[in-house]
Amino acid sequence: MTIEHIFAEPSRFERFVNPEIGDLIRRIGLDKTFVHGQGCLLRDQHGHEYLDFLAAYGALPFGHAPKPIMDALVKLAEGGEPIFVQPSSLAASGELAERLIALAPGEFRTVTFQNSGAETVEASFKACIAATGRRRILAARNSFHGKTMAALSATGNPKYQDVFHAPIAGFDFVDFGDAAAVRAAFQSRPSDYAAIILEPVQGEGGIHVAPEGYFREVRQACDDYGVMLIVDEVQTGLGRTGRMFAIEREGIQADCLLLAKALGGGVAPIGACLLAPSVQTEEFHLKHSSTFGGNTLACRVGLAALDLLTAPGSTLLADVAANGEFLLAELHKLADRYGNVISEVRGAGYLIGVEFDVSRANFERHFGSFMGIAGEQDSLVPLVASHLLNVGRVRVAPTLNGASTLRIEPPLIATRAQCEQFLAAFERTVALVSAGNTGALLAHLTGGQAVERSSSAAAPRNDAIDRSVPRFGFLVHPLEPKNYAEYDESLAGYDEAALTLMEDRLNPVMEPFYVSTVRLTSPTGARAEGDFITVPRSAAQLAAMPLEESTALIEEAMDIARARGASLIGLGGHTSIVTGGGTRVAGKGIAVSTGNTYTMLSAVEAACSVLAQTGRSIADVRVAVVGGTGSIGSAIARVIAAQARRLVLVGNPRSALFNRARFGAVYGRIADYAQSAVARTPGSVLDRVARRLADGQPQAALVEALLAEGEADLDAPLRHSSALAEELQRADLVLVATSSTERFISPEHLKAGAIVCDLSRPANVSHEIARARHDVLVIDGGIVEAPGRALLGSRFGIPRT
Repeated sequence: MTIEHIFAEPSRFERFVNPEIGDLIRRIGLDKTFVHGQGCLLRDQHGHEYLDFLAAYGALPFGHAPKPIMDALVKLAEGGEPIFVQPSSLAASGELAERLIALAPGEFRTVTFQNSGAETVEASFKACIAATGRRRILAARNSFHGKTMAALSATGNPKYQDVFHAPIAGFDFVDFGDAAAVRAAFQSRPSDYAAIILEPVQGEGGIHVAPEGYFREVRQACDDYGVMLIVDEVQTGLGRTGRMFAIEREGIQADCLLLAKALGGGVAPIGACLLAPSVQTEEFHLKHSSTFGGNTLACRVGLAALDLLTAPGSTLLADVAANGEFLLAELHKLADRYGNVISEVRGAGYLIGVEFDVSRANFERHFGSFMGIAGEQDSLVPLVASHLLNVGRVRVAPTLNGASTLRIEPPLIATRAQCEQFLAAFERTVALVSAGNTGALLAHLTGGQAVERSSSAAAPRNDAIDRSVPRFGFLVHPLEPKNYAEYDESLAGYDEAALTLMEDRLNPVMEPFYVSTVRLTSPTGARAEGDFITVPRSAAQLAAMPLEESTALIEEAMDIARARGASLIGLGGHTSIVTGGGTRVAGKGIAVSTGNTYTMLSAVEAACSVLAQTGRSIADVRVAVVGGTGSIGSAIARVIAAQARRLVLVGNPRSALFNRARFGAVYGRIADYAQSAVARTPGSVLDRVARRLADGQPQAALVEALLAEGEADLDAPLRHSSALAEELQRADLVLVATSSTERFISPEHLKAGAIVCDLSRPANVSHEIARARHDVLVIDGGIVEAPGRALLGSRFGIPRT
C-alpha cells in the first residue's frame, strides 16, 4: 500500500456523513472503501483483498452477499409481494414470528418487530413497564444496548451517556456477573423495578461471558420480586456462540428475548422482541407499532436466514463451536507467549476478545515509549487493528466500551483455514507490540523504515511522587519531527517526512501525558520535584487550533500535573503563546508561570559568554533583536540596552503597518527601565536614554524622538525596523525570539562572522546555515539543560562536549 492510498483526500463519508469518525479512521488507516464482498472476503478499490473477521459486529452471519439470502430478495422482487402494507395482516411477519417462537428456548407467545437492536431494546422496556406498572430498569455496568435514548440509558458506560444527559431517570446499574448485587438492588426497591436487561456475553463491553449459573440466580431473584428479565441476544443470538441462543446454556425462561443483527442475514436491518406470556398486555400491543417494523422484505430475509441456520444436516453451529474452541485455544497460547502485552483472552464461539495491557512500564524508557502511551490512552488496539488491516489484510476492530480489547467476530461460515490465516497475521502484529517496536507498528501509516532490534527488558522507572516535597509541573511539546525519534528510539529509521506524517496523523488523537520527574536539591539542602507533562501537539498544530481547543488541551495537561501534586505550572514553548502568556488558564486554583524571564536571562547570558570567548562584548557589536515587540524580545531589548551601544528591534514584516506603535511601546518600557537603579554601561543605549530623561525631556516626547531618529538614521544607537533581511546583514549579534513556527532566517541573511542566539521554539534559524555558513555561530538558546537530569528523550537536550 502506498502513502497516497492511505492519506487520500477525505471521503464523502467524512465530509457529508460523520466528519469526526471519518477523520479518526482516516488518521489511523481504517478508512477503506470496499467495492466487493463475497463470503468472508472483501476487496477495496485498489484491488487488495481482506479477510473479514469483524462481520459488521456480528450482523453478517453468512458473510457478504450470501446467495440464498440474495435469492430470497430476487424471489420477492419477481413475485411482487408488497413490502409496506400496514395496517393489514402481514403474512411474512407472521411466518417469521411463528418460526422464531418455535426455535427460541422457553415459552413465547408473540413477537414484535423493529428495525434495529436499539429499537428492539426500547420495545422490551415498554412491554415490561406496561406489564408491571413499574418504571425503573436495572442494567449491568459496562453493558451496551444501543444508542436511542432509553437503550443508551441502559448502556453502562458514561462516555456514551454524558453528552446526551443520560441516563434518563429510572435507570440503575450493578456489576455484571454479580447475582447478589441484583438481588440487593431489587430488595432496596421491592416495588420499583419493571425489568432487568442483561447480555449473555457483554460484546461491546469487552467480550465478557456471564459466569455459569448467573442467569439462573438472576431469574430466581426476578421471580421473587416480580421483575421481568430481558435477555439481550442482539449480538449473541442465532449461532454466534456456537448455540442457536447463548441463553440455552442456562436453561432459563426470559420474559423478553431480543434479536437483531444476524436475523437480517447480512442484507436487511431487522430486530425482533420475543414476548413471553408474562409481558403480554393489550395496552402494549395496541399502542406500540412501527411503520417499517415487520415489513415484508426484512421478514423474508429473516426467514431465509433461519432456513440457513436450521437446514437439515447443517453443521454450521457445530463448526462455529469447534472452530471457536480452536481459536480460543490458539489465542491462549499466544497470550502465554506474549504475556507482557496480552492480559486475557475471553469469549465463546465466534465472539472472542483479546485484552491488551500495555503501558510504558512494559518497555525500556526510550524504546516503545509511544507504544506504551497508546496503551495507557486506550488507543493501542485501534492501531493494532490498523496494522492487521493494512499489513495482515485481516479486518477486526476494538470493542466500543472495552477500548483495550480487540474484537474477533468472523462470519459464522469462516473456515478452520481462515481461522489459521487470521492467527498468523495476528501473531505477526502482536510480536511488534510485545517488542515495543512502535516504528514497525506504524510504518504502514507513515512510510517510515522500521528498525529491526527488539526492546530490551524494561528499565526501572523512578516516577513515584513524594508528597512531602514541593512540586511543580512544566508543560512541554514536540518542537520538530526529530523529537519523536528522540523520545522513542524505535522510530530511529524514520526520516523527517515519515515523522511529519506521524505527527500530522496521530498527534490529534493523543491526549497529554506525564513524561518524567526531575528531582532538585539546592546548595542549602532545600528540595523540589518537577514533573514534565507533554502536550502532544507541535507548535504549528497549537497555533492552528482554535483557541478554545488549544486552551482545553493545555488545561488537560495542567490537570495531570495538579493530580501529581503540583502547586505551580510552568508553560513551555507555544503553550505560553496560545494561552496569552498564561492569562487564559489563570485562576484555575494553581499558580502559572510562563518562564519568559528565565528564557530571556539564559539567552542573554549565553550571548555574552560566546562574545567573551571571541574577545568582544555586547558594547562592541551591533545587536539585532528579531521579535523585539514580543514579550520575550522586548525584555531582551531592555536588558541588552544596558550594555549595547547599537541596538535595532526587528518586527514582523507582515505587520509592518502596525509595528510603529508596538516599537513605541517597547521604547517606553526601555525608558521606564532607564529610570530604575539598574547598572548600565556608560555610552550604552540605556545610559543615553537615562541622560536625556535626566536633562528634562518628557518620556512621551523622548519616545517619539527616538522613533523619528531611528527611522532617519541607520547609525542611530536605538533603531526599529521591519526590514528583516537588511537588518540581519548589518548585525554582529542576533537574538531571535518570535512566535513564528517557520525557519525564516536563511544563510544569505547573515553577516560574515555573525553570532545568532535563537530562542524561538520551534527554531526560526534554517538548518541550511549549519551546512552553508561555517563562519556563523548559532546558539540554540531555546533549550536550557535542567539540573536533576530531565529525561525528555534519549538524545534530547544539550550534548556534552
